[in-house]
Amino acid sequence: MNRFRLATRPAPLFALIFVLSLCAGEASFAQAPAEQAKPTYSVTVEHNVPAKMRDGITLRADIYRPKADGKFPVLLQRTPYDKTNAAGFGMRAAARGYVVVIQDVRGRYASEGEWYTFKNEINDGYDTVEWAAALPYSDGKVGMFGGSYVGATQFLAAIASPPHLAGIAPYVTASNYHDGWTYQGGAFEQWFDQSWTSGLAQNTLLRAAMKNSNALNWDRDLPLSDYPMFTVPDPRTLAPYYRDWLAHPGYDQYWKQISIEEHYSAIRVPVFNIAAWYDIFLGGSLRNYRLLKTQAGTEAARNGQRLFVGLGGHAGGWEQEKIGDVDFGKNAPFDGDGIVLDWYDTC
Repeated sequence: MNRFRLATRPAPLFALIFVLSLCAGEASFAQAPAEQAKPTYSVTVEHNVPAKMRDGITLRADIYRPKADGKFPVLLQRTPYDKTNAAGFGMRAAARGYVVVIQDVRGRYASEGEWYTFKNEINDGYDTVEWAAALPYSDGKVGMFGGSYVGATQFLAAIASPPHLAGIAPYVTASNYHDGWTYQGGAFEQWFDQSWTSGLAQNTLLRAAMKNSNALNWDRDLPLSDYPMFTVPDPRTLAPYYRDWLAHPGYDQYWKQISIEEHYSAIRVPVFNIAAWYDIFLGGSLRNYRLLKTQAGTEAARNGQRLFVGLGGHAGGWEQEKIGDVDFGKNAPFDGDGIVLDWYDTC
């Protein structure tokens, strides 16, 4: 975004290992963990800041920003996994001179609306980028970051081409939410789909229970032992998207409208693709990098594609020494947040 700090500490050869240059450089960037820049700013935090979407739904974000006068570049994350989980990154990046906006996506945690995978992330992503760019302490440039579904929220925002989006840094994410996410080679990815759905449905259930927990609803129910405490919805209604996945086993328009592969030409910003050797979405991460180099919507975007493949799986972070039964040793972990910040410093 305007600063140019570059890490210099090398990674173990097996941990790296595949990074193809930074935004403005020609030499390959082959180091991790990154040297952490010394914090420059004290940080102030605002909680549950509202952002109104085009249809009137309010989404809420926590904002971490330098406690200083002036305007700063924004790093945005839009997550279904509770915005408070990214507080550590928010504090670190704000101390480094960024405004960090962590937003609960539609229908999750503090945000209004109904949750449904993928379908609202294009419009909500566009609206949130433009809202963040207009914050009084923003310099008008917005980057995005985060992994897995949070990588999807970045790509889906990018295909809408919001004018103030300056770059995205998606990690361990896919290129197609049909093959390579919900299905694999035509087979329904049962364990992944069901475990992911069950995890997502927990917050949906909680929201439904809280909405229907007024004791006055049952003030005339007798005997008193029949007091139900709250109304529990039919569990099968908590995740309508799951049955829609099953109803669309083929790669039809249901999937094509949200497939990144179908919209590479709409992406007009640099992308720092971060992948992991043992991630379930490794193929999609590599495909995004390879095809965006030739199909992104502008020459600057095509030339601005970067790739890092590090040691790791889909979960557990970049601090792991052991993947499955293989112990890669104490030098295997690297600073994943640091390399994202280093990249944005050079963009």
